[in-house]
Parts: sequence; C-alpha cells; structure tokens
Amino acid sequence: MAHTNNGIITSFKYDGELLNVILVGNYCLIPFKNKYGTNYSDSVLEPYEELTKETRKILKELSFKGKCAYIETDYFGGPGSQISEVWFNGERMIGPLISFDGIENPKIPLGAILVENSINESLKTIGVYRHEEKDEFDSLRLGSYRSNDEIIEEYKKTQSNKV
Repeated sequence: MAHTNNGIITSFKYDGELLNVILVGNYCLIPFKNKYGTNYSDSVLEPYEELTKETRKILKELSFKGKCAYIETDYFGGPGSQISEVWFNGERMIGPLISFDGIENPKIPLGAILVENSINESLKTIGVYRHEEKDEFDSLRLGSYRSNDEIIEEYKKTQSNKV
C-alpha cells in the first residue's frame, strides 16, 4: 500500500485560508498538491520531490506564528523514504532530514542529513509527544492518511458539516 503525503504541520491552530485539517490538539496539517501544477519540476527545491519555492515561502511566513514542520513521505509496499525540515521565526531550525526504510544503499541527496525517522525528529522539534505505544507520526494521526487526496477529502467533509 502506498503512502505519499506532503505538507506543513503547524504547532498552533491554523486559521488561515489554506486548506487544512486539525490533527490533534492545536496541530494542523496543510497539504499541497504540487505534482499537478504547471512548470512543477522547475520550482521544486532539492533535495525534495515536492517542496516548491511557493510552499517554502508559506512555511517561512507561518513560522513567525510558531514552529512548523514540512514533511514528505514516499512509500510503496513497505520500502520508501521520508524527508522533513523545521522552521521557527523565519529561520530553518533543522533539516532537511532524510530517512530510508527497506532500501539498501540509498543515495543520500546533497544537502540532506541521514537520520532514522526524519519526520518523527521534526515532530519532536515542534513539540509533539508520543502517546501510549505510538510514535510522534501516529500520535498526530498522520498514519491515517495515505495520500493528500484523503486529507483533502476530510477537509471537504468538515467544511460541508459547517453549512
């Protein structure tokens, strides 16, 4: 089963106009669908596969309100990778951090730091605590979403319930 997500996780309740879902407490997830935009490949920032200049600008602006993590997952049937970074007060605190699961001798992109569980490291940095037997990722319910499309569907449902 595939797991491909990308987006910004805020450590505060986001009340802006970008599509978002509340995860746990005040943590919010703002997903992006960059793959389908025009001139997509021209604006991606290495070593990421999805982070664009526009998304990083949003990330930087949001970081003035509190710590924010940018995350990407790319898994299929078990093997895969994840990459993340954290911003606060307009500055990158850590990252890009990258992890590989089930991939032998992965090529580490230039500029990335190889760690175990990169997203969990970033989530710890923005203040996420583990709950019971779960890691930080699952403590925020991120494992519930296999794709950004699922996140967008949840957002649409919450918006239709407000009417």
